[in-house]
Amino acid sequence: MKYRIPLLLLVIIAFINSLCAQNNKSWSLPINDEIPYYYKDGVKMNKQHSSTLLLANLNDEAIGKTPEEMALNWITNNKELLGIRNTSDLYIRYTRSSLSGNTIRFQQSFNNIPVYQSEVVVHISPKNKITYVYSTFNPAITNSSTSPAISKENAFQVAQNEIKVSGKILHSENKLFIYQKNQTGNIKLVYRVIIEAESPIGSWEVLVDAQNGEIISAMDKAFYSKEKDKHPNQKTVVNGTGNVFNPDPLSFANVAYAGNYVDNGDATNAQLDAATLSVTLLDIDLTAGTHKLKGPYAEIQDFEAPNKGLFTQATSTFNFNRFDDAFEAVNCYFIIDQSMRYINQTLGISLMPYQYATGVRYDPHGLSGADNSHYLPSSGRLAFGEGGVDDAEDADVIIHELGHGLHDWLTGGSASSSQGLGEGSGDYWGQSYSRSLGQWISSDPEYQWFFSWDGHNPFWSGRVTNYTATYPSGLTGAIHTDGQIWATTLMRIYDILGREKVDKAFLEGLALTGSSSNQQDAAIAVRQAAVDMGYSCPDINVFTQEFTATGYVMPPLNLAQFPPVIADVVECATGIPATIIGNGNSLNWYDDFALTNLLQTGDSLNTGETNQGTYIYYLKYSDPACSVAPADTVTLTINGLPNINLGVDTTICDNYVYVLNANSFNSYLWQDNSTSSTYTVDGNVTGTGTFMYWVEVTDGNGCVNRDSIVVNVSICTNVNENATNNISIYPTPTTGIITISMNSFVPNTKIQLIDNLGRIVLEIIPKEELSVINLSNFSKGMYSLTIQTDSDFMVKKIIKK
Repeated sequence: MKYRIPLLLLVIIAFINSLCAQNNKSWSLPINDEIPYYYKDGVKMNKQHSSTLLLANLNDEAIGKTPEEMALNWITNNKELLGIRNTSDLYIRYTRSSLSGNTIRFQQSFNNIPVYQSEVVVHISPKNKITYVYSTFNPAITNSSTSPAISKENAFQVAQNEIKVSGKILHSENKLFIYQKNQTGNIKLVYRVIIEAESPIGSWEVLVDAQNGEIISAMDKAFYSKEKDKHPNQKTVVNGTGNVFNPDPLSFANVAYAGNYVDNGDATNAQLDAATLSVTLLDIDLTAGTHKLKGPYAEIQDFEAPNKGLFTQATSTFNFNRFDDAFEAVNCYFIIDQSMRYINQTLGISLMPYQYATGVRYDPHGLSGADNSHYLPSSGRLAFGEGGVDDAEDADVIIHELGHGLHDWLTGGSASSSQGLGEGSGDYWGQSYSRSLGQWISSDPEYQWFFSWDGHNPFWSGRVTNYTATYPSGLTGAIHTDGQIWATTLMRIYDILGREKVDKAFLEGLALTGSSSNQQDAAIAVRQAAVDMGYSCPDINVFTQEFTATGYVMPPLNLAQFPPVIADVVECATGIPATIIGNGNSLNWYDDFALTNLLQTGDSLNTGETNQGTYIYYLKYSDPACSVAPADTVTLTINGLPNINLGVDTTICDNYVYVLNANSFNSYLWQDNSTSSTYTVDGNVTGTGTFMYWVEVTDGNGCVNRDSIVVNVSICTNVNENATNNISIYPTPTTGIITISMNSFVPNTKIQLIDNLGRIVLEIIPKEELSVINLSNFSKGMYSLTIQTDSDFMVKKIIKK
């Protein structure tokens, strides 16, 4: 049942929140980062300068030897379009290579001073096509003073005084920029001062006029989960264990916030303990006998109050309950580590913080205990508050803040908050993880809840991913509210296409955006990334339909450029009919170029073919929306199995060595797991008996076949290496002809000639007393001649000269 809050309590909470929301904001002069724009023929244009802000769905040939050269050549050839007079005003600030291609970010500068939030982003697809360009280049920066009148130190002091810094300064930056607010105001030379201190909490950016020391703006640039209220020893890594909420106790137990499933001042109980999960903490640091929650993807730090330490210990077992402060530290490590491993290892997207070279740094107990959490873009760190439900107990909060970091790292420091893009991106990334666990079904209200444990309770209302507002009419100006439009849209696509497809497109697309990008820009970028990664026509159509349904205006796409590409298939003739697997979409399969003989409709084709040969099939999307997409061909090649023959079953003496030869293949596996091309059967070792030997060979096509042979090892009491009374062999050595003479014909006699590799090169069954063998065409060397009757076994060494 739902927990109902008394109306008076709601009023009191709202009043307190309104007071908290004013904290530290009396001096905050927020900047609207978005440049005024309009659309011309579907292209986003700079309203002040009529230069292009965004171009998507391009297909321009990239010219140059490197991605950087390709990008600069494109800018040079299209500089008038972007309002650029001289490309010498640009320098490469950030490059990224990933699944969707290469992204090059050029920073605008004047007299070697960077221009605030002015860049050109060029994206090159894996096919070496320029497909997407985003620009906030400011054409007005042609003449500006670059000599400051006040010192760097003075500017820093002015900034400290403005935001009333107290306590230790944890991180700071101070650099000159040329600044023009939204490319419409006066052009100024400013010091951009960044301060992260014990107080005020946040990552404060203060712009100080470098000529007169006036404050242009002072703004907390940290990204919050909610509306803002208030090395010398030898190291190694080991796996540890710990208790976590995954993603939270309510989702894990499928219960509502009520009864024993409430915060209750951070107290634990049997039900909440049962909702924890014992997990492996991968690759934690072990130094001088001390285990620390530090690994390749996550690292605990203690940089904000309340300072509760790093929770190091002598054991690798971190089994705590939620009453212990160490619980949140473990929970954070596990959730951040899992998300970063998923990105880097499962999705194959290389993504780490650019501010430092370690795993993601986090403080599980920060913000002076407030009921909020934030990402600090200047230092690239996360911190989590303790008010209400401890934020670090809820994976939604942890991954939301990590999502802000991902946005920052993907764009090289150009993450946008415009229209709640950053907040919605964090919500999507968190919901993507929680929904992947499959703990709620789509008919449950909680299926759409975000901040399921931290919110949707008396502390605050949380957020949802089935927000009904559309774009742009539903924008309120509150970034946390508006971000729900973006997150809701992405989750609709997620439910259609699945987690990994949408996650890849989301991350790769976000990497194309810039500091002034809005939700519509991001939608265009995400779809462009999907196109550049080779998504199918039906998949691209889902992005287009859902983005359009929300209200984002999407540039038209030529669906004819998306044939249903499927890689050719090579199989081996195993006797099982070959199946061709499609690309996850429904296809029509044909065996004729005219597409008249429909074989099958579906994602895959059971060809029915088992014989060696080459077969060609034709396919088109069955989705009517993609009917304009051309047909594609797929070739099925069935290779024959390797021809392996160990020879006929044979008998050898117990003092004889017999070599089995598998001939020339790529690899071998014998019955005893040996892997050479030959196998020696030594009667002296095996003793008498009947033995089966087999070998499995693999050829150059990867096809596998097997053969076996039975070798009978007998006691040969009548063996005579030189001669017997009944059989004689001459001459030896020989240059060609040898004669085998028996005093009398013996039925069932078998004569075999074996080379020094153990191969039977000749076998005859004599029909009279005298047998003549011509060895003229045989190679020179030593041979073994075996003569076997029902009562005798003779081995004779033969030398061919």
